[in-house]
Amino acid sequence: WRFAGADGGELITAAVTLGVPHPPGYPTYVLLGKLVSFLPLGTVAWRFHLWSAVSTAAAAGLVTAIGLQPRAGQKRPSPLPAVAAGLLFACSAPVWQQALIAEVYALNLLVVAALLWALHAGKPPWLAGALFGLSLTTHLTSALLLPLLLASTPPRAWPRLAAGLPLGLAPLLAPPLLARGPSPVVWGDPTTLAGWWWLVSGRLYHPNAFGLPLAALPARLAAWGAWLAPQLAWATLLLPAARDTHAAAVPRRWLAVTAVLYVVYAAGYAQPDAYVLLLPAVLLLAMLLSPALRRLGPAALLLPLALLLINFSRMNLSRDAGIQPLAEPALQQAPPNAVVLTPGNATIFALWYAQHVNGLRPDLILVDENLFAFAWYRARLARQHPTLQHLATDDLPGFKQHNENIHQITINN
Repeated sequence: WRFAGADGGELITAAVTLGVPHPPGYPTYVLLGKLVSFLPLGTVAWRFHLWSAVSTAAAAGLVTAIGLQPRAGQKRPSPLPAVAAGLLFACSAPVWQQALIAEVYALNLLVVAALLWALHAGKPPWLAGALFGLSLTTHLTSALLLPLLLASTPPRAWPRLAAGLPLGLAPLLAPPLLARGPSPVVWGDPTTLAGWWWLVSGRLYHPNAFGLPLAALPARLAAWGAWLAPQLAWATLLLPAARDTHAAAVPRRWLAVTAVLYVVYAAGYAQPDAYVLLLPAVLLLAMLLSPALRRLGPAALLLPLALLLINFSRMNLSRDAGIQPLAEPALQQAPPNAVVLTPGNATIFALWYAQHVNGLRPDLILVDENLFAFAWYRARLARQHPTLQHLATDDLPGFKQHNENIHQITINN
């Protein structure tokens, strides 16, 4: 649950059991995660944490590779400032946090960085189109990259750009197939066209977009500013020296505009953990400030070193036991064949992992009180647990009453 990582239990369980996690379903994460789960290293959760770390490191490497691209009429730049740009990105607290937990954001950063690298390196337009499509399957906010993508590609090449898009979007074909499997984690009914679109469009969360009340915005911005000030102080110092008059494959003004789009969207998103939506903006900022880092030369490496020292103690989770010491006893203490009611996502996600990944108490039936409101959830419960009664309507008290003579009902908070 550290660093807004409560979804980790659900994402890991969905990947291991080939299910469909919460909208938009994250099929690329699920399919790659299934491969990650086979690694002969540590616990299953540790393998996914390692995957996040490797993805973040690879994204930082691509930021470095972008900084090494020579400008028109210039020699290849010194590698040290480019390395500093990559390390500044990786050592900033918002990015570092996501490198430590099982979440979708590290993979999204990797694909976004790969797209920006392809544009900077002058790779074929179809590849950029494919990477853009793939980025959408890792997080829907990647749609904010479309203006930058079009501005970086000559209009005559837009058809080739569009030709690569279906290749990147191909993972979206997976949810209808995955939903037919036995996984306990399947949101919606993607086996129908309407259900598939409900899932992949993230319709469940549309009200969150610009849903934050204006009265709450100053407090959010103040809190973010206080938290991010030590992380981005280097950006304020470097900004005056960040102008670059040389032509670039990706227009710098569009890098800035795209970063602002991410900030505006995150600021208005009506969820407490909306700050995670700022991550691509941090990546874009590291790229924007590369010219200033070149002017610093080898001294640029002092900046990520300072961030490393500032953040290390807060990022050190070596003594963190995670949620499993709480989740596993909760299952072990339940009566045989009981129905275990959970109060929301954080609890059901942790118990899904304990039961379906660690194999604890397969006799128990986990039922989430919040998910119970959805007809598709109750329909899946009915298919997977035929002994359950009174699932046709959203009537949780009636569900308890009709099943207490068959299964002992326990509530896990």
